Amino acid sequence: MDLREYIDVLRQRWRFVMVCALLGLAVAVAVTVLTPRTYTAKAQLFIATSDKDSTNAYAGGLFTQQRVKSYTKIANSQAVLDDVISRLDLNTTPEQLSKKISAQAPLDTTLVDIRVQDRSATRAQAIADETAVEFTKYIDSIEKSSANAPPLVKASVVGDPEPPSTPTSPRPALNAAIGLLSGVVVGTAGAVLRHSLDTTVRSAGDIRRRLGLTTLGTLPKPNRRRVRAGTPARTTRHDEALSQLRTRLRFSGKGRMPSSLLVTSSLPGEGRTETAIDLATSFARTGQRVVLVEGDLRRPRLAEALGLRETAGLTDVVTGKVRLEDALQTWEAGPIRVLASGGPPPDPSALLSSRYMTQLLRTLEADADLVVVDSPPLLPFADAEILAAEAEGVLLVIRIGRIRYDLVRRALDSLATVRAHVLGAVLTGTPPERLTGRHPRGAAAQRSSVPTPEHQPPPVPTGIHDPAGYRR
Repeated sequence: MDLREYIDVLRQRWRFVMVCALLGLAVAVAVTVLTPRTYTAKAQLFIATSDKDSTNAYAGGLFTQQRVKSYTKIANSQAVLDDVISRLDLNTTPEQLSKKISAQAPLDTTLVDIRVQDRSATRAQAIADETAVEFTKYIDSIEKSSANAPPLVKASVVGDPEPPSTPTSPRPALNAAIGLLSGVVVGTAGAVLRHSLDTTVRSAGDIRRRLGLTTLGTLPKPNRRRVRAGTPARTTRHDEALSQLRTRLRFSGKGRMPSSLLVTSSLPGEGRTETAIDLATSFARTGQRVVLVEGDLRRPRLAEALGLRETAGLTDVVTGKVRLEDALQTWEAGPIRVLASGGPPPDPSALLSSRYMTQLLRTLEADADLVVVDSPPLLPFADAEILAAEAEGVLLVIRIGRIRYDLVRRALDSLATVRAHVLGAVLTGTPPERLTGRHPRGAAAQRSSVPTPEHQPPPVPTGIHDPAGYRR
């Protein structure tokens, strides 16, 4: 994966990363709250030789520095701590107390720093002070050459430290930073891992890299309530997305706009019908004569979605029961002409593959600027392949986050089998906030404020006059 792919992954799964970051922060807060407060008290000893001769001062200093290294090892020894426990009347053992005490000698000095950690600030300082006192006594005892001789090295307590006022543990800010950073790291790693294991379509970039398919447009999640109401109200972003898709379609088909466009998908529920309606309406509003055809004879939804009567339709025209001009209905919100499905045929595949169906499509193409066919999904039935072979261009609708790449690949293979001209893909189900353009915010509003000329409904195609021509 390159940097661009990593950025795409984080954009797609930023919620997962944020949840992990918040969980890491929550764990850090819980640890901070549950961890007992610990105070660190300090005491400092100064080690010097008892020889006051200045000529031996340098040698004595080197000697003392060597001794100090050894003293740090015995500061929390049992010999010292037994007396500390006795003096302070502590309810503990030397082994337990030694875990709270540490001694350290700063480099190139004759100082010994004693640190004591305890849950009580007062007790911690008392133990540190008493340890320093008992430690000096112990040094005096071991540094005497004889009972009456002065010690070679003398230790003295430096200063009179106060009990610590703030705890050294826990550290809320540090814990929060560590928890948050750990959550981000884990979330990012998890997002990348999930992306590598995920076979679901997530973005146009993934479609291009994995399938070699061009994405012509990206539309938001279908709004069935808007379509069924028959009102063309849309958001500016939706209008811009449709305008972009319409423009790309004009230049995608061999240098000219295809006269017939099949809108299909791999599986049901990917927004195929809504996309067909949106496209037909978008082209009609530019002054084009558009006919929208229901090609799904097994589960027709077009008439219901547009609020039209499900009376005579494609099946009745192809079988010669009804004339084409009598079967076409006008959807004024477009304005577009609609050919519904009609009565359910006994064998949809046979009807769609008949020469009468081909003749009907050619007639519609001759008498309209654009014929949009809403076809059934590709994988369950062969109907879409039959229609794809007859249409001048095929648009594959892909629902983001729902369909897998292997299913889309199978759908593309089925289209390749019938040598269909696949123009590209349209992604549906995209969150509206991702449909942002590069133009200034007011540009779209200015364009939308320009009055659109009203177009009369296109004339009924008259390329077919004799219903007997459809009789078998």
